[in-house]
Amino acid sequence: MARCCSPSRCVLILEPTASRNPEPAATAVAARLAALGVQLDTPLLLAFSGGRDSVYLAKMLCAAGFSEVTLAHLDHGLRPESALDAAWVQQFGDIHHIPVLTEKMNVTELARTLGCGLEEAGREARYAFFAKIGKASGCARVLLAHHADDQVETFLFRLLRGSGANGLRGMATRSTRIVDSFTLELLRPILDVWRSDIDAFFARTGIEFREDASNRDPRWTRNRIRHELVPVLEQVMQRPVRQAVMNAADLLRAESDFVGAAELALGPLPERLEVAALRALPLALQRRRMYRWLCERGISNVSFELVESALALLTQRVPAKRNLPGGAFVRRRNGIIFCERG
Repeated sequence: MARCCSPSRCVLILEPTASRNPEPAATAVAARLAALGVQLDTPLLLAFSGGRDSVYLAKMLCAAGFSEVTLAHLDHGLRPESALDAAWVQQFGDIHHIPVLTEKMNVTELARTLGCGLEEAGREARYAFFAKIGKASGCARVLLAHHADDQVETFLFRLLRGSGANGLRGMATRSTRIVDSFTLELLRPILDVWRSDIDAFFARTGIEFREDASNRDPRWTRNRIRHELVPVLEQVMQRPVRQAVMNAADLLRAESDFVGAAELALGPLPERLEVAALRALPLALQRRRMYRWLCERGISNVSFELVESALALLTQRVPAKRNLPGGAFVRRRNGIIFCERG
């Protein structure tokens, strides 16, 4: 059985993996990162919670011989044992001779300030933390330990939330995010590794990690998807469904990339859209063009429903106005679609 440290203690018995006999999975991680332009001496930040996924990725990086890794640990202040988690992370770094940067942030207060949920506030806090470190160190590459099961759960979450084509692409192996004018390069080198493979690694090695009790808290939507929805889907289908969902995400990502490239080839978007020109395009390009146009107007949380509502102006003359988030609205007048704010 894999061992996880009890929240009540902070004891770590862990030997660095011998580089002369690396894990085959470590070689695969190195190859994936090399394909993304990352070499063994490339400066990297590893988002490190101390949980099984981030410990697994850290062990793979150690085994592969990556020499310029810094562990970035943000204490969200949501659990009484979070200070012990931070201490455990520091001990992990000390044993493996990996620098550790930690910070504590009141995510509950941030959620109130932003007017959002704790999950979203925690995500914003983490990216702000990474950007702060990145600016100070000049290191813009951040490794995230998302794996294949995370991809499946993300796809289902976005599908059922009503995301558009961009959302249904799932997580990318490489993506970027701009935070406070600093561009982070987000890399996910174990996105094709299943949780069962990670569990097998810990069962085989006996390596310890920190178990986050919130991973089973049914208040979080992702936990309900993981522990309730996916098992029900497999019961209904009477077979595993994770690979099928993963395949769907891969398929949609490839087709989304194709449609995106075709839309960009149409040229820059004008401030105002001509109804006739937009109607002449295939529906997939209409949707992609409207999505990008709304995003460029500063509209947040552009969903499938929002895009469809705006596109209805192409065929419906009444009403000639659609409300948008943030007090904005999109109008049609004299064959032209434009965005205004109240």
